[in-house]
Amino acid sequence: MTLRNVLPWVLRARQESWAVGAFNANTLEQMQAIVSAAQAEQAPAIIQISHRALLYIGNGNAIQGLKYAAALGKIAAESITAPIALHLDHGTEGEVSQAIALGFTSVMFDGDGLPFEKNISITKRLCDMAHSVRVCMEAEVGEVPKPDGKEFDEAAIDLTHPDEASQFTQATGIDALAVALGSVHGLKAKTVSLDLERLRAIHEQVSIPLVLHGSSGVSDDDIKQGISMGLSKVNVATQLAQAFTGAIRAVLNGDRELVDPRTYLSEGRNAQMEIVRERIRFFGASGKAN
Repeated sequence: MTLRNVLPWVLRARQESWAVGAFNANTLEQMQAIVSAAQAEQAPAIIQISHRALLYIGNGNAIQGLKYAAALGKIAAESITAPIALHLDHGTEGEVSQAIALGFTSVMFDGDGLPFEKNISITKRLCDMAHSVRVCMEAEVGEVPKPDGKEFDEAAIDLTHPDEASQFTQATGIDALAVALGSVHGLKAKTVSLDLERLRAIHEQVSIPLVLHGSSGVSDDDIKQGISMGLSKVNVATQLAQAFTGAIRAVLNGDRELVDPRTYLSEGRNAQMEIVRERIRFFGASGKAN
């Protein structure tokens, strides 16, 4: 099947209280794991490419990374019958424009650090561009920190304010809003609780699907409650990397003479596929491909 705009499934998920999983990929094997899991579960799924993944795939050149990701994503989607979207996550203004032109079916502009009105202005322009070619547009209000293993001040996190979320969505026309509820990118253990009362207030004021970033560090109980309260797209990255890398490490530790990358990378691919399948089922998306 060709790459799809994920919005119809995300809207359905919002109505029926389940969520579409957006799964990060940095390699061909990780893309294959995502689409294989989606096919096995007969579920819609999103291949998600981050800004830093672009730099890795493009060997330091983000635009070259976009070209690689667009080509691989199209091939991956065409290999199965379940609906697959290709999403640019936390893109710059230029990267979002390029991703739209290259055939990504979903994009997110990261206006973190911009003044609120400037963020609205750029997001609206990019949203108009995306909608002109039927691409789903996501943006963020508030901050989901990216500490990269460094210390950070939890008290200083800029959580999403319901009034600002409402103003932003109405002014920009975006399709999905990433909200900051206390989650953090890159955490390796599920230690974070979400501000569910804040989510309830946002959901009451915002009529579009809401997105959870940094889910790998959030307790499953809070994710499940959050889905029932309007989280319709859930991003997963670190949990996948843990499974992928852990399987490869186990193979190499078990055979110090092994040099064929196909042997250990296939184990990483299989391990990630199983985690994606488990998350799809947990989000309630299994069997929702049609």
